[in-house]
Order: sequence, then C-alpha cells, then structure tokens
Amino acid sequence: MTELEYMAAVDTVVARWLQDHQGEPLKGETFAQAERAKCHTNAESYVAEHGDQIVRGFLVQHPHEWDSVWVMPHSVVRTAAGLIDVTLNNAELHGLAFFAIGGDPEGFKDWANQYPQETRSIVQGR
Repeated sequence: MTELEYMAAVDTVVARWLQDHQGEPLKGETFAQAERAKCHTNAESYVAEHGDQIVRGFLVQHPHEWDSVWVMPHSVVRTAAGLIDVTLNNAELHGLAFFAIGGDPEGFKDWANQYPQETRSIVQGR
C-alpha cells in the first residue's frame, strides 16, 4: 500500500460514512493481553491465540454539529460471530463507526503510524 493508496482509502471510508453514518456492526470483546492504543498489535495477538482473521480499516468519529469527521486507522478481528474489537469496549465504541478496507494491505500499519488521525471536511465544496 502506498501513501496515495492509504489516503484514497481514508477518502473512500468518508464517502461510505456519508451514506449511512453507521459503519459495520462491531462489538467490543475483552482480551486480557490487550494494550491501550495498540489495536493493530492487539488484533494480531488475538488472532495468533484464537485464530480468526485480522481486519484493517478506519474508525470515523463525527463530533456533534462539526463540519468535519475524524478518521483513525484501526484493526479488529473477524470471527464466525462477526467483527469484534479487542482494544475498545462497547462504551468506547459509542459514537464511532468502523469501516473495513479490503484485505490486510502491506504497509497499512506503517501509514497508520505516520497518519494516526486524519480530518476530512463533510461540507460540499471544501
């Protein structure tokens, strides 16, 4: 994944968020080895221990009445029961929408570390 592809993925996620403001169903699940603010490592550790599949994507947050959204790279796990977040609990997920990107693109974590939060205008013409 190049930097241009990463930024295009951010823009695509914002476009998807504009359609429904909900994202994909995501449930917090307690994982004893999870470390705060280490979602990529936490998802990898969970999958190494339990199987399942890492899902890379972005969390979108829209502070009430703002004309922009915050977009943060995030990793979760796909289980037979659906997507689980082994880093954030359900209360922390409130007000956030998760959108997966295809597969596990090489370089995603590097760009995520370089761009831990992006802001995008949701007002047309900006």
